[in-house]
Amino acid sequence: MMTEPIPIAMYADLACPYAYVCAYRLRKLRDAYHGTIAIEHKSLPLEYVNREPTPKALLERELPLLVREEPGIPYQPWQREDGEWPVTMWPAFEAVKCAERQSLALADDLDWAIRVAFFAESRCIALRHVLLELAQQVGLDEQRFADDFDRGVTKYQVLQEAQEGWERLHIEGSPTFVLPSGKHISNVGLPEITVDAHHPDRVMAITPATCQGQACLEIFRQMFAEAQQTESTQA
Repeated sequence: MMTEPIPIAMYADLACPYAYVCAYRLRKLRDAYHGTIAIEHKSLPLEYVNREPTPKALLERELPLLVREEPGIPYQPWQREDGEWPVTMWPAFEAVKCAERQSLALADDLDWAIRVAFFAESRCIALRHVLLELAQQVGLDEQRFADDFDRGVTKYQVLQEAQEGWERLHIEGSPTFVLPSGKHISNVGLPEITVDAHHPDRVMAITPATCQGQACLEIFRQMFAEAQQTESTQA
């Protein structure tokens, strides 16, 4: 008998460098857990809770430090003019939700493509034509995607997920995984970078990661095993 994959919710911001490294690690395990675990990308826009765009100065300090943890991750510093920096991630969140209407796997592909476009290709992922190009790139039904995106059918869903994450579940930060049991997992084996609240371009302290290299994947394997154990217990 065919069984549905066990869903694990990943609450994350698309411009979060911590989430970018986590998404990269998850893709390393994707084939091994195909058909058994499904990552559900939940919208957790930092702009909703912070009431400001993602600070470019902050990302320029955090990113180089975080990508050192995964030397193979696609990355380059922002190459375009500051005026091309995306002032909002909301359209990109809507795009992922539009992809989800076709399948969770395609939503995962588009989520990753959007992150790579931003962090490695310096593309303004707030623009419609960029998101349509990325949707085509990952194999979405282009007409269906464009119709859903242009009609704004997922706009309210993004808002609902933001409110659920920040206000109902009180998510600690991006990224946070929520297991079927309701357990939250935020410690995902990355350094903790503390910046000056008034000067986000200044790094005040760095707490090293608790793991390195392949050992960091064990965090996710244990998370998957716990989700599977909970599911089998409740069945």
